Amino acid sequence: MSQGTRGRNAAATRQAILEAAKICFMGDGYEQVGVREIAARAGVDPSLVNRYFGSKERLFNEAVASKFDLTALFDGDRATLGERLARYVLQKKSSGEEYDPLVALLRSTSCEAPARMLRQALLDGFTHPLAARLDGPDALTRAELVGSTLLGLLVHRTVIGGADAADGEQVIALVAPSLQSYIDGAV
Repeated sequence: MSQGTRGRNAAATRQAILEAAKICFMGDGYEQVGVREIAARAGVDPSLVNRYFGSKERLFNEAVASKFDLTALFDGDRATLGERLARYVLQKKSSGEEYDPLVALLRSTSCEAPARMLRQALLDGFTHPLAARLDGPDALTRAELVGSTLLGLLVHRTVIGGADAADGEQVIALVAPSLQSYIDGAV
């Protein structure tokens, strides 16, 4: 076997493990998922998970935590940012085939390592970038308030199962002005 073929197979194996981990972590969270389950889904020997990633924690970080970035939502008219953020959270599904790193992170916060990764991911991928875009005093605190409000909505939507499509517009109409007041500094 040539070096090029071996490299492609290694890359394909690594990618298969990552994809399997995403599905497993999104469905069951960090604590409930084992390396053997991830390996079985990827169709590889469990020893390859540690060979490519070193540990389940590192695999989780690469598959989930490092993929969290909401800064693209900040683009556009700042006067409608509160509404865009509320819409983004309310379109999240409690289950489904589409991978969502934020939902996977939320389902994994009962363990210290994923909870720590979630805190860091929120700071790096949401709170600090949002605070940098806000004018006026207390920008960091206001960005944290926006984030905590959105997390509350997300938990309600994806974990508890509330706010179905029928009442989504009503929830947006109620929550968006509150978010916007934090964004604008009108609190």
